[in-house]
Amino acid sequence: MQCSKCSASVSAQAKFCDQCGANLASDAEFVHKKALDLFHRGMIEDALGCWEEVLKIDPCSAKAQYYKGLALYDQGDLEAAVACFQKALEGEKDLFRVYFKLGMAQYGLGDLDASIENFLKARELNPNSAETHYRLGLSYLRNTDLAQAEKSLQEAARINPNYTRVLYMLGMVYSQKGDYASAIEQFRRVVDLSPTYTAARFELAMAYFKEGMLPEAAQEFNRAAETNARFAPALYMLGESNRRMGDFSEAISAYSKVLEINAKDADALVRIAECNLQLDFLDEARKAIQKALAINPNHREAQYLSKHLGEMATPHKPGF
Repeated sequence: MQCSKCSASVSAQAKFCDQCGANLASDAEFVHKKALDLFHRGMIEDALGCWEEVLKIDPCSAKAQYYKGLALYDQGDLEAAVACFQKALEGEKDLFRVYFKLGMAQYGLGDLDASIENFLKARELNPNSAETHYRLGLSYLRNTDLAQAEKSLQEAARINPNYTRVLYMLGMVYSQKGDYASAIEQFRRVVDLSPTYTAARFELAMAYFKEGMLPEAAQEFNRAAETNARFAPALYMLGESNRRMGDFSEAISAYSKVLEINAKDADALVRIAECNLQLDFLDEARKAIQKALAINPNHREAQYLSKHLGEMATPHKPGF
C-alpha cells in the first residue's frame, strides 16, 4: 500500500508513514484503501470494520457508505445495504452506480416500485447502460408490467444485441403475453449464441409446443435433455410431445427417463399408463397406475384410470 500523503510504500498494518510521519490510522483515505484491499480478497467482515473506522474519522464519507453498502449487499444484508446506499446519495459524485446498486438491493427485497424508481434515475444518468435497461426490465416484469418490461429489454438488446440474458428474458415476456412466434424468434437467437443454454432451449421447445409445432418441440426438448441429462422437465415434455403426436413408445421411453431421475413422479407413471393403454398393453398400464397410486393415493387421473381399467377390453372403449 501507499501513504496517501507522500505515496511512500507502507504496510497495511502501519500506524504511521516512515517517510512523512503521517498518522495513517486516522487517515480516512488510507483506511479506505485498506478496506478495499480486504474486500477484494474476500475478507468482508474485516473490510466492514475498516469502513466503520473511516466513518468515525469522516462521518460524511459517501465513498465509505457506498462501499460498505456493497459489502453488506454481498453478505445478503439488503436492508442495511439500502440504508448505506441512501446515505451515499448525499455526497457521492458518481450517482449512477449508487442508484443502480440501490435498485438492485431494493429488487432483492421485493420493493419493486422503489427499485424501478432508482433504475430509472440510473438510466437517466447513463442511458447507454444495457445492464440498467435489463435490470429495469426485470423489475417491470416482476411487477407484472409486461409492456414496460418489453420496452426496457428491447432497449437493452439494442445496445448489446448478443446479451443472451436479455434475449432470454425478452422471450419470457413474449411467452407471458402469448406471443409464441416472437418468443420462438428470441429463444432461437439465444440458443444460436449459446447452444448449451438449457433453460433457453427448454423455453424454445415450450413455445413450439404451445404453438402446436410438436415435431419442433420434441426436437428441442430432446436437445435440452442432451445438454443436461438430469433436467427432468425436458424429458417429461418430450414425453408429452410424443404422446400428443401418437408416438406412444417414444413417449414411454421419455417418461421412463423421468422416473430414473425421480422414481416418485406419479404424473410420469400416469402418462406411461395412458400410453400403454393406447398400445393395448393393459397389464403394463395397471402396473403403472398401481405405482402412481402408491405414491399419491389422491391422484385424480390415476384414480379414474384405476376405476375404468377393469372395464376396458381395449384402450378405445367408449367412455375412456
